Amino acid sequence: MAHVQVSRRSVLRGGGLLGVTSLLAACGIASRDGGGAGSGGPSGGTLTMGIDATSAVFDPAFYTTLGDWMVVDSVCRGLTFISFEDPAPQPDLAESWDISPDGLTYTFTLREGVTFHDGSTLTSADVLASLGRQFDPDDPTLAEGATRPLRSLGANVTSLEAPDPRTVRMVLAEPDGTVLATLSDIGGRIISKAALDEHGADIGKNLVGTGPFRLVSATSGQSVTLEAFDGFRLGRPHIDRVVMQQVQDSSTIISSLLSGDLSITQFTPYSAVDQLRASDAVTVYDTPYGFDAMLMMDARRPALAELEVRQAINLAIDRETVLAQAFFGVGALPVGYTIPPPLPGHDPALADLSRHDPAEARRLLESVGAVGREVRLMAPSDTWHARAAQLVAQNLTDIGLVVVLESVDPATYFSRIRDTADPFHELMIWERNIYVPDPDDMVGAMAVPTGVYGSFATGFDTLPGSERFTADTVAARNLSVGDERTAAYSAIQRRWAEEYMVLSVLCYSTNLVVSGAGVTGMNVSALGNHRCFMENATMSGA
Repeated sequence: MAHVQVSRRSVLRGGGLLGVTSLLAACGIASRDGGGAGSGGPSGGTLTMGIDATSAVFDPAFYTTLGDWMVVDSVCRGLTFISFEDPAPQPDLAESWDISPDGLTYTFTLREGVTFHDGSTLTSADVLASLGRQFDPDDPTLAEGATRPLRSLGANVTSLEAPDPRTVRMVLAEPDGTVLATLSDIGGRIISKAALDEHGADIGKNLVGTGPFRLVSATSGQSVTLEAFDGFRLGRPHIDRVVMQQVQDSSTIISSLLSGDLSITQFTPYSAVDQLRASDAVTVYDTPYGFDAMLMMDARRPALAELEVRQAINLAIDRETVLAQAFFGVGALPVGYTIPPPLPGHDPALADLSRHDPAEARRLLESVGAVGREVRLMAPSDTWHARAAQLVAQNLTDIGLVVVLESVDPATYFSRIRDTADPFHELMIWERNIYVPDPDDMVGAMAVPTGVYGSFATGFDTLPGSERFTADTVAARNLSVGDERTAAYSAIQRRWAEEYMVLSVLCYSTNLVVSGAGVTGMNVSALGNHRCFMENATMSGA
């Protein structure tokens, strides 16, 4: 077994993340040793973050809302860490790792003396319990409806062992150059085994991690309170507490930012970007256009069963108008299909997959007798979603479809996406953010017949030939960054779009991060991707 030195060069030897320099940003501070906190700058005070929603359930194995996953990000840490200011996976709870020459065996050495919020000490047993529950759909600590974001990784794991309290050994069936990056994601966060043993499937209401903030209280539909953890391995955070406040009304978000009632949010209405940039009370940050705004199509539904209908819907969308009127120009047209500009593998040669051609769309509908057919469109009621849905509905009406539109509370929207019996489970407005800065986190998460996108949302897994995309994405992720890897992902996307068209990309945009002028030190690059690293945040006057 060859030892992999912990350096930028060696942690990426599997090829997955080399050269992702375009995600680097100048705002915020992040230590290469997993984040950093506890020295320099003002201290104390309460930082109030505006979030989309909270269900008061915080579990790395169970996605509920973006706000809830931001809580998980704050309470727990993983074996590896990606700051988003540096795209390379760095050691976090693992101080080092070995990768066997065949790329199949990962041996992690854990740090000594890392303390959980419940006072227990990190050992390999905590790692096995945390990752094992993601790999096993029958694990008793999983809540009903658990999404298990690491299940794709788990399907490739042949064994997960703990030779001793500081060692974790993971053996794969096939090489996977994205393992270290995947373990930095929210799904890879490590929970206290003692807490899992005590609370079982209710761990989401009693989350215990090693992160910079500990969970204090939460009220569904209202707010979550976190407090600084004195025992955080990188030093106590500068601020005393974080309150994550559910705020869904656009005017309230704007007025609260200007008044100082909100310290920071990435759920800022795009309509307010010029007003906020003109104010000295706040800072508006420029972050890369890193998420896909999209329309998902359930191919199982009779209204969308013909490929021609799904192709027509894609051709009908006027993306320039969506960008102008739903995003107020904060974004770009999706010329690279699902891989946005910050990632290697972004390929403008795919621009034709997102072209606007209403005449051809009408012709396709006529060819299968679908003119006048009713389709149902569902979208969250917050931020850009509602306006984009209205515009898409008009586009589809213009080509001859009859559109029934429903606006859904963000706190319940994801559960409805997973409910394939929902009467509005036909066309769904959603987004995909960069949770790990690698193109496989976009293509590998969506163009495969498993997981939320390929199974629950679109029924891609029911279409003939979809199974081959699993092997194709595995092959692509193991290539080194460069022309060959880009070509592999481009081929996957083109075949997926042309032969299936279950996902139409509306535009690229960014989650608009705005803070009070006196709030500094937070990792804005991460927050623009809904990752929450607030351990270095400070507030003037606190």
